[in-house]
Amino acid sequence: MLGVSEQRRRHDAVGGSVFFRPAVREDAAALSTFLQGVFRLPGTSMLFDQRHFAWKYWAERDDWVGSRSFTARHAGAIVAHAAAWPVRILLPDQVVTAAHLIDWASQPGYPGTGLWLIRRIRPRVSVLIATGGTEMTRRTLPVLGFRPFGEICSFALPLRPFAQSANRAHLDWRVPGRLVRNSTWRWAAPASAPAGWSASPIDPNDVDESIWPAASDSSAVAGRSAAFYRYILASPRVRFALFGVRHRGTLVGYFCLAYARHVARVADLWVTSSNPDDWCAAYCTACEAAKGTKDVHEVTAWASMAISKDALIRAGFRLRDTAPLSVLGDTAPLAGRDLHVQMLDCDASFLCADELSYLT
Repeated sequence: MLGVSEQRRRHDAVGGSVFFRPAVREDAAALSTFLQGVFRLPGTSMLFDQRHFAWKYWAERDDWVGSRSFTARHAGAIVAHAAAWPVRILLPDQVVTAAHLIDWASQPGYPGTGLWLIRRIRPRVSVLIATGGTEMTRRTLPVLGFRPFGEICSFALPLRPFAQSANRAHLDWRVPGRLVRNSTWRWAAPASAPAGWSASPIDPNDVDESIWPAASDSSAVAGRSAAFYRYILASPRVRFALFGVRHRGTLVGYFCLAYARHVARVADLWVTSSNPDDWCAAYCTACEAAKGTKDVHEVTAWASMAISKDALIRAGFRLRDTAPLSVLGDTAPLAGRDLHVQMLDCDASFLCADELSYLT
């Protein structure tokens, strides 16, 4: 039986009541069917794999208790869904609990149910975060009270332009032009990591606390820990790899690669330095590590802070897209700060990982 707090309901325009209920593992099949219908994607998509569901929604995390999947139901059937991807925002003097909304969907016949569902999730954290999304989602966020808080820049660098051209989903008249452009971009980028810089796989337990992201007077960062990375590396469908970054033999940072189809995503990167040259060197080192996998044709990365945007451009990456970073909740502690957000702070690191998702 549902607890009192889980029996919240609203009267629906089509008649009857819609109930709010966290989803459990036994709901996986029904949830898969619902999301397939709303997103109009084939059932073979990784998004609907029940092992992926179990990891994304129900596997234990030290930053969230209970299910991270929430449903609205009418007559027992799922009519809306939203999930929370937990984020711990670190400030010099406090930790702000936050969540990024993912897998937000509702059936057209139940207007307002998706918004109602988000309002049920909102009290569980201090801040909700939203990045990008469809045009409809971007129009809806201000209605919910989300306000802009910077932007996410998506960068990409072709690593193997010829192989990339041969693996395009659609071969048309634009392919030769893209090949020339991508070849130019590739050879204009640094050929390898700078002298003295290297990377190698590292176990999360071997990363010293001083290496994880740290906040400053001018920036807030999404927290990381060994426990967080043990969860990430346990993904059953997407290959993640954590690398330690060394400069002249000393561990000075880390990065995480998420492998999609022919693409390596720099899902997370941090350097314990405020020197732009060091950040540029770290991204070059990440590119070299990505190129070590022969079927990787392109490497991509996110940046939300000036130092990382500048570093990516200097490392040869090309800006491919910008999207608003929006927040809802008690944002007073974040005022005047940049917010360092990476792909690992939402589902961007594994979204469409089984499809071609070239940005160049």
